[in-house]
Amino acid sequence: MLGTNHTIVRRLACCLVLATLALGFVPTAAFAQSQASSGQITGTVRDSSGAAVAGATVTAKSEAIGLERAVTTNDEGTYTIVTLPPGTYSVTTEASGFQTSTINNVQVVVGRTYSLRIELGAGGVSEEITVTAGAVDVQTTRSEPDAVINEQAIRDLPINGRRFQDFVTLTPTAQVEPSRQQISLSGQRGINANINVDGVDYNNPFFGGIKGGERSNFAFTIPQESIREFQVVPSGYSAEFGRSTGGIVNAVTKSGTNDFHGSAFYYLRPKQLSRDNDFFRAVETADPTSSTDTRDFQFVPTQQQWGGSIGGPIVKDKLFFFGAYEQQRVRIPRQVVFANLTNLVATDNTAEALNFYRSEQGPFEATNDALAILGRVDWEASSNHRVNARYNYSQNEGLNSTNTGGAVLPTTNRAVSNDGTEENNTNTLIGQWTWIISPAVLNEFRGQYSREERPRLANSISPNLSTSFANTGNRNFMPTTQDDKRLQLADSISWTVGDHAVKFGVEYNYIDAFQTFGFNQFGQYNIPFNADVNVTLEQLSVGGPNANRFDNSGFRYIRQIGNLEAGLKSHELAFFAQDSWRIKPNFTLNFGLRWEGQFNPQPEANNTDLIEKVQNFRFPVGITTDPTQIDDATNQWAPRLGFAWDPFSNGRTVIRGYGGIYYARSPLLIFAGPINNFRLPPGDVSVTLPFPVAAGQAATLYDQFALIGVDLNQFDLGNLPNVTPEQIAQIAAALGLSPDPFLGANVTAMANGFENPRSYQFGGGVEHQLAEGLVVGADYTQVKAVHLQRNVQANLPSASFDPLDLAQRPQYFVTGAVRPIPSLRDVTIRDSSAKSLYQALTLRAKFQREWGQVNVFYVLSRNLSDDDNERDSGGTTYEDAFNFQPEYNYSNLDRRHQFTANPVFYMPMGFEVSGAIRLQSGAPFDARFGSDANRDTVNTDRPYSAPGVQFERNAYRNRAIYNVDVRVQKRFEISENQSVTVLAEFFNLLNIENITLSQGFSTVANFCAAPVTSDCGFGGKPNVNFLQTVDQNPTSRTFGRILTGNNPGAPFQMQIGVRYQF
Repeated sequence: MLGTNHTIVRRLACCLVLATLALGFVPTAAFAQSQASSGQITGTVRDSSGAAVAGATVTAKSEAIGLERAVTTNDEGTYTIVTLPPGTYSVTTEASGFQTSTINNVQVVVGRTYSLRIELGAGGVSEEITVTAGAVDVQTTRSEPDAVINEQAIRDLPINGRRFQDFVTLTPTAQVEPSRQQISLSGQRGINANINVDGVDYNNPFFGGIKGGERSNFAFTIPQESIREFQVVPSGYSAEFGRSTGGIVNAVTKSGTNDFHGSAFYYLRPKQLSRDNDFFRAVETADPTSSTDTRDFQFVPTQQQWGGSIGGPIVKDKLFFFGAYEQQRVRIPRQVVFANLTNLVATDNTAEALNFYRSEQGPFEATNDALAILGRVDWEASSNHRVNARYNYSQNEGLNSTNTGGAVLPTTNRAVSNDGTEENNTNTLIGQWTWIISPAVLNEFRGQYSREERPRLANSISPNLSTSFANTGNRNFMPTTQDDKRLQLADSISWTVGDHAVKFGVEYNYIDAFQTFGFNQFGQYNIPFNADVNVTLEQLSVGGPNANRFDNSGFRYIRQIGNLEAGLKSHELAFFAQDSWRIKPNFTLNFGLRWEGQFNPQPEANNTDLIEKVQNFRFPVGITTDPTQIDDATNQWAPRLGFAWDPFSNGRTVIRGYGGIYYARSPLLIFAGPINNFRLPPGDVSVTLPFPVAAGQAATLYDQFALIGVDLNQFDLGNLPNVTPEQIAQIAAALGLSPDPFLGANVTAMANGFENPRSYQFGGGVEHQLAEGLVVGADYTQVKAVHLQRNVQANLPSASFDPLDLAQRPQYFVTGAVRPIPSLRDVTIRDSSAKSLYQALTLRAKFQREWGQVNVFYVLSRNLSDDDNERDSGGTTYEDAFNFQPEYNYSNLDRRHQFTANPVFYMPMGFEVSGAIRLQSGAPFDARFGSDANRDTVNTDRPYSAPGVQFERNAYRNRAIYNVDVRVQKRFEISENQSVTVLAEFFNLLNIENITLSQGFSTVANFCAAPVTSDCGFGGKPNVNFLQTVDQNPTSRTFGRILTGNNPGAPFQMQIGVRYQF
């Protein structure tokens, strides 16, 4: 069901209004022609005196597939041939009384407009011109900047892993965001980008980001052999596209042609050809049990990848096929290392816990295996009808590879028991039909059905034991399964009328997702942070200063009480109309309007008692929620305006500008908890112990467990008891508390008035062709995003202040403080109050000749935000829920300087040399206080620089990252149509360590040294290891040695391969 009758009527009304608007725009129109899976040719036809030639017939023909399209020039001699499949064309122009002109080797690129100025001589012999192969052209009719990775670059550049999306990071403003490792464009969250393959979404509708979720970071989901080329538009994209607050990626797959072509390859990246560096040598010698023992293990996995492709005609000029297959096998040596325990000396008070953790350390092997298959058929049904269909299947599996998006490092502070098996399978079927209604009118229909499954299996079902320095036992959200199905339909009409190139259309997405997911299925023992690790070890050991284990305030036990199930259905609808109005031959105005709506799943809400506690309750933080409904996103009107001016009318210079409003979708994951937390039985609801009680009652975890005969002293740390919901109810009864099964529950709901992310974009720039094949340019971009999602812990009491606290920090759970809803614990509200601002200057240069090509980009940028979560399922990142002002500072995605280059050179004797260069300045880094100073139960506190003055978020800088990858290959010609290429690739050629500071490594993240005082930030830097990579503490046993709790980059790796082509 879509919702209430009122909601259905409202949706239908929106549809009818927008349909009327779209049709009404046809005569005058709206924004620049843009194609998700095709390109276009536009230009003018003039005679030798410069006068316009009206009524000339301009025909584009592809010999490869037999496709032919013809249009007629208007009174001003202009023409546009739209929706051309990428490839090489000849363009023939005929007009009465003039020579026939044929221009060969015109390269049509996905999403781009090839500007072709044609001059006809009077009468006489026909003229034939061959354009320089792949010549760089200036986009004189486009308002927005872009970058294209062509087939040549995809084939020849070194990319470690063969994931086509990694090429995106070679384009300006693109980076891999640190939380989920997804693609960020123009400083926006990775989940708020939109990637299209063959004109349809290639995003995961449940998790956000690219299809495959976090598994796509480590394995391909589509064969790289099948990707022909793609376009990246970092900002300012046209109204044809949506669902992104930043930019979009348009990729197109290969198709068969009139000639048989194919390939086969095998790549091997053996661990024996890698090199270590100082960081990894430090890890090997950083022994947790003595200062002399060493570890000997390999930090770089052995990777094998193989596959191939084949394509050709079934019926020449009519029916074509293409297929590709790729597979990989990876074995990853990793090591469990609890860096904070390195070289600690056991005492009688810490020996039990320290020995337990040391027994959990050691080497293990993770895997990363994948395969992907793609098949495509193209049919030229007639001169007016073209149909294609594509099927794509992928499968990948990783043993001991549980990941929530972060980079996989050689070391981890999660025991093997805290790991599991990750699997992902995708099935995608896509169809496209292009109908040429008349030379001026073209209809394009696209459809997609896809299904993705993601089972995640746990290594252990023993309770999770979580400390700041180690995680053992079950991973607290596993096992889990998730699958989603998507039906996508889109139809658009392109109409060239006079000086207008009009396009309007409609798009519909239906998404059906199901998940079995819940935190703390086998219980979690949560140990509060303490800057002194020995104190935590003492608290976990029996005896010494602690007579009983878990008998301290702050120790928590969290247990799932739900059935884990969540079913979510959503509908997305969009209408757009756009026009490229060529006001003058050298001035194009691009304008358009898009409306898109997201109709969200509605909660199953029949737990009346729980609903009444929360519904429209105004929490002290100023937020309200109604758990019986989730707002739809329907007020999403997105006007866009841009221009392109060729000031000298010679096709060599363009001055462009654009502005508009853009929206992103909200991934379904953020609705999963809110739709199932308020039903009976709930889906994912946990209860936290100990229960708050009156003075004199059993108050600690140890004492409350003892009420039902569970003595925590009698259990090993690796086999702690899994106290069930029934036993939790017995504890509540023994304390004389309410029999409410939701006593102490943690619930999640959506804020009233929740909205999808929205951005306001504007920018401009100039490009100029300095010489044949050489174009340089500069662009300015600004993206202001609002309504970004954040998690807010709402069930906090109002703050109080301790007059003896030198920092005058607000305190929440002080003695006597009561939660606003006393029977509940955490009430997490997902609201849309976060914001960001991105500003960037991009310098670019493109050079292309027959002997090579180079793309170079430099970006100088600033990115501010007050929250950077990437659809986090739980937890908060701010310090104070009552004051977000100090949070607004440098974003986690702020990279002040970015330089990328991707040269490809063709050398004599069949040698080729190519490179992928990525240089980035350091990301922001947040100073931590070292404990829960404001007592809100979250350890994200920062120091104060003066009474009442909090450190700003991300006030410091991490370290820069430099990567230079190189490929050298030699081609051997077997025959005219066959060759074998032998290659060697060198990743991180210079073996730069690329150590970055770990925000989770307290030794370098804590501004304050132990013992921590409230005024530690008032002056100086008490912690000598803050922001350090080498131990600066002269009293430490590791003084002067590399701190191995930080994050290393990948060391030098070498890959060898062979490729056969015909």
